[in-house]
Formats: sequence, C-alpha cells, structure tokens
Amino acid sequence: MAFCVAAGGLFAVAPAGETGGDAAPPAAGEGRGSVEVRFVEPQGLIQGVTRITVDAATAPPARITQVAIYVDDALLTILETPPYTLTWDAGSRFHRKMLRAVATDSDGRTAQAVLETRPLLIGQYEEVRLVNVYAIVRDRKNRPVLDLQQDDFVLYEDGIRQTVSHFTSARVPLTVALLIDASNSMNQSGKLELARKAAADFARAADRDDQLLVLHFNDDLRGSSEPISDRRQIEDSIEAIRAEGGTALYDAIYRTSALLAGHEGRRAIVLLSDGRDQALTENEPGSLHLFEEALENAHRSEAAVYAVGLGRRLDQELDLQRRRSLKDILETFARETGGRAYFPERAGELSGIYKEIASDLKQQYGLGYTSDNGARDGRWRSITLEVRDPEMEVQARSGYYAPDPGLP
Repeated sequence: MAFCVAAGGLFAVAPAGETGGDAAPPAAGEGRGSVEVRFVEPQGLIQGVTRITVDAATAPPARITQVAIYVDDALLTILETPPYTLTWDAGSRFHRKMLRAVATDSDGRTAQAVLETRPLLIGQYEEVRLVNVYAIVRDRKNRPVLDLQQDDFVLYEDGIRQTVSHFTSARVPLTVALLIDASNSMNQSGKLELARKAAADFARAADRDDQLLVLHFNDDLRGSSEPISDRRQIEDSIEAIRAEGGTALYDAIYRTSALLAGHEGRRAIVLLSDGRDQALTENEPGSLHLFEEALENAHRSEAAVYAVGLGRRLDQELDLQRRRSLKDILETFARETGGRAYFPERAGELSGIYKEIASDLKQQYGLGYTSDNGARDGRWRSITLEVRDPEMEVQARSGYYAPDPGLP
C-alpha cells in the first residue's frame, strides 16, 4: 500500500509511427505515415489499478485492425475493436515501467506510442498510501449487480468517510491459492477425488491472465510456492495431491497468506477443509499458529478467503478449546477478508461451488483511496463499504493494518 511518487514529469511519448523493440516487428508497408496512435490515459501518476486508453486512427479507406499493448516489452493484451481500453495493475512500488501501444491497420501499416515512468530519484518524492478494496455487490435475490458507478459507493475508515480516488469495474489481474485439505479424513467417501475435480474445474474457469498456486495441507503445507499460469501444469499438480496425516488448518492459512503477500493485484485463497485443526493421532492442535494469528496474516496479505467447509454438522464440530465451531471459524475467515463461506454436505456439490467462486471473482469492483489517517502506527483500521441502495449487499474486506513504524 506504500507508494513512492516521483515529482516532476513522468512520461515520455514517442511520436506516432516510431518503432522499436523485438516484441512487435515492423510490418510491410510501415512508414507511410497514415497510422496514428497515442495514449489518452493514464495521465499524471501511475499507481495501483490503472486504466489504459489508447486512441488509434488511420487514413480511409483503411481501418485499424488491432492495437497491441505491451508492458516492458511483454504483451499485455491485443484489442481488436474500439474503445481501446483496459485496466492494469501497476503495482504497489514505483519502478520504471514502459507502456507501448502498437496499432496496425488493414493495409499492414503500423505505428507505436511509448509511455514511460521514470525511477524514483532520492529527494524527489512524497509518500502516498493507496488502500485497495475489492467488492462484490448483490441484490436481494443474491444476483450480482454489475452496473454501479463510483458515486454509488460510500466508504468509511474507522467511521470517517473517505474520498474514493480510484474506481474500476474492469477485471484486475488475480492470483489465487487453491488450498485443499489433504488430511487422512479426505480419503473417505471419495472426497479427495471430487475435491481434485472441483479444483480442476476452477482452473479451467479462471481467466487466462489469472495465476494459481496449487497447495494442499495435512500436518504440513505442500505444493507450488510460486504462481503457475500453465493450465496443464496446474491440473497435473492437482491430480498429484494425496491424502494422509492430520489437519494443520491455521498453519496452512498463515503460510499461504505469506506466499500471496508479495504479489501484485487481487489475491484470493480458495480453502477447502472437512475438519477442525487437529493432529492425526493425538487430541491436540495440528498447527503451531493460533486462529487469531492465521486471521491476522490473511488480513496483512490482503487476500480474500473463500472458505468451503465440507460435511454435516460443522456448526457442532468445536475446536479443541471448545470456543468456536468449524463453521464459525470458516465464516470468520471469509467475512473478515471479503470472501464468502460455503457449507456443502456432499462432495458432489464442490464443482458447482468452485465454479460459483470463479464467477464471483470476475464480478468485483475495485476501489482505492488514500487514508485521511497518515499515521504509521501498525494499528488495525476498520473499513465499511456501502452502496446507496439499501436493498443491496456489499461483500468486501473489513479493514487493514496500517504500515508499521520504520518500515519502508
């Protein structure tokens, strides 16, 4: 959430028709001067969720057939019809970035525009802390509401209304940890097999730009430590999961949150568990971390937890301290982080639930604001997000921890 913002001019725009780099080789017929392309936005500072809009034109009767957008010479997307616009997460650190738009017309002519952010120079900065909040809004029939604008939302931090400076209803890149309970009890009634199928269905339903970590836990956490984009590799990792041992639920959430914390964009944990935190052979905790520690780490990672509790009477399955039921535990993780909880009694329901979660994650609004409270005190700050229509329900995280004193 901390951003270092360089003062002075930020961007250099190449003249239309200028080409360069290996990512977009020049086409035959380039250089006749008929194609024009420029960046309309962003303007000013680049930080966090950023809308990119490009204007492209050519001399009739030719027409623009595509506009390719690159970030640091890596292809971000290809837009084939106007408006040539998309939403991109520029990240939470101010580093040098080069945006390039290459427009091609029906005669094979091309032109490009370049927009470059400069690195931070010592002494030329001020600190800006952008708090990102992702939300899903549903009507009273539990259907997603997809046509809201920035003015429809009202946001409070610790009861004080804040000014929303960033808003988008376009998708923002997503990193998801598929966190699957692989304790010994998942061998019963084909639960693990159906859980693997549901996770594979989720991977197939996710957008191609989304990245996934495939993780499973019993007494320990296992799986990929870095996100995977290749869908075949993801499915192979899911299929390799085997069930044995106890249930270190809190450790799994704590460590998964830590893995997600360093990634840009939206973050989510899709958690499946069929039992409380407990060692396999002893009536003692399976985790070294406590429930409260796992929840705090989830908050600090800014990951939304979608919790799936599999089995019957989870409201009666109490933790070893007999303070919370498994249902309460999973609902708290979901509610506090802006996710959602599901409680299927049969493993055959998992695929439908995982597809619903994948759909939910495609229907989020992104809001950003700079807190009126500039203190670096490491304290918890509550967030309340509302919409003006009282008939609608908002699903969003409940707050965040301010930066600690002395941290960059």
